[in-house]
Amino acid sequence: MPSSDQKVRGVPMNESDVVDRVLDEAARLTLTPGYINGDTYAQWYVETSVGLLKALATLAVGRGQLALTERLERFAGPMCLEVTGDTVCVSMVGAEGMPCSEHAPGNGPALGFCAYVSPHDEYPRMCKHAPEKGMERCAEHEARCRIVKKNGEVCGNWNCPAPAHRKARQAATRR
Repeated sequence: MPSSDQKVRGVPMNESDVVDRVLDEAARLTLTPGYINGDTYAQWYVETSVGLLKALATLAVGRGQLALTERLERFAGPMCLEVTGDTVCVSMVGAEGMPCSEHAPGNGPALGFCAYVSPHDEYPRMCKHAPEKGMERCAEHEARCRIVKKNGEVCGNWNCPAPAHRKARQAATRR
C-alpha cells in the first residue's frame, strides 16, 4: 500500500484513505432483484457501483496487482456486452450501449449474421439472425426498404409502399 507521501495514478493517497473509500462504497451494496436473478437465492447477485469498482482498482494498484486493476477498471467503464453464442463480449467501448469494433453491425456477415443496420439507433447493434440463402440479410430485414431519401436517411420502412422507392428497388434488382 502506498505511504501517505506516495501517489496512485497521480492522486496522493494513503492506505487509510483508500480503505475508507472502499468501505464507504461497499456500504452502499444491496441485493438487486431483476430479470437476471434465478429461482434460488444462490442465483441472485449483488450489483456493484462504478465507485466501488474504481475504489477496488485503486486498492489493487497500491497492492501491485496490475492485472486485477485492469480488470476492475474495464468493468467500471462501458462495455460492448454483445452476446454471440454462449459468450458475452466485455470489451471496453466509448459509451454505454455502443458495440465494440468487432461487433459493429457492419461485421455481421463476417460472423455469419444478418447485415442489416438500423437507420434509427444511435448505436446500432447486430441482428443475430442468419441471412437468407444467397442474401446478406435475414428474412425480416430483407423486407426493409434500403432507399436513401433526399435528406440522406435510409427509408427503412417494412415493405415500403412509396412508389418511387418501389421503382428504384425494381431497377436495382434488374441490374
